[in-house]
Amino acid sequence: MADIEVVVKKIPDQKVAYVPHTDSFSKLPEFIREVGELIAENNMEAVGFPYGSYENDMEERAETTQMFEIGMPVKYDMGGKPALRLGKLGLKEVAEHTVISAYHVGSHKNFDKTIKAMVEFSIENQYDIVGPITEIYIPADEDTPVEETRTEVQLPVIYMGPRDE
Repeated sequence: MADIEVVVKKIPDQKVAYVPHTDSFSKLPEFIREVGELIAENNMEAVGFPYGSYENDMEERAETTQMFEIGMPVKYDMGGKPALRLGKLGLKEVAEHTVISAYHVGSHKNFDKTIKAMVEFSIENQYDIVGPITEIYIPADEDTPVEETRTEVQLPVIYMGPRDE
């Protein structure tokens, strides 16, 4: 797995607009479109790439009962509130946090290798994983073969430091 580079990075405070789903992950393109349309309808400005975040096993639940949220970072005045709902669209503030990050290239067929490399990195470098997987979908041209598409995978972590023996 040497070809998968895993790095630690800080994600700054941000506001995100999102829609939660319990459905098939295969509908992802339609759900991303929906979030983009809702952001535009509510006069918000998207300031980052779309993401999908989920806590449950994709292999086990991928076809009908995958629980996930699809969203995008936005610029929007929330009036000092930490969360809002505008119809179907949720808005929330996400505090600065640390993640381990890797880029997955291609379809989800070999996605487990990327996750395994990230988990191994977290163990070897004394990070505990403290939240759901987030996939950030890097835009590609329509004619880009699926084998060449890139997804940034993030896992929120906390550094545990040297372990007592």
